[in-house]
Amino acid sequence: MQLRATALLTTCAIGASLALGSFIVMSPRAYGAPQQCSAKNLSGRYVFSGQGTHLHEGAFAFDGNGTFTGKQTSVRETNSAQRETLHGTYTLDADCTGVMVMEGQLGGTAHWDIFVTEDGKKGRMVRTDAGTSGVRDFVR
Repeated sequence: MQLRATALLTTCAIGASLALGSFIVMSPRAYGAPQQCSAKNLSGRYVFSGQGTHLHEGAFAFDGNGTFTGKQTSVRETNSAQRETLHGTYTLDADCTGVMVMEGQLGGTAHWDIFVTEDGKKGRMVRTDAGTSGVRDFVR
């Protein structure tokens, strides 16, 4: 009788170990390891909306290697809309934060801090140039 109980307990322990081992091996973030971001997290077409001194709506196309292109329509003090063609560079650190340098808008070069979700589907930008303000949200 004691031998049978020992065998049953051993079988249960082996089964539980196999099940737990399978879960750990198949888990995409085993042991809670943080995902590492890079420029590749931003790839594809994103639409954005933002405001600050002016109102801006548009789209970016990120190449996954640190450059982007885009178009935006901006409404400024005169309440007239102006379409602008954008281009620039970006970097993303391992913690999914980074910087973006944008050319092509009225007023010249714009510098931004960017914050991106780990899956790369959403982001937020905050303008860092002195004497300006602006935020933009973008989504794939």
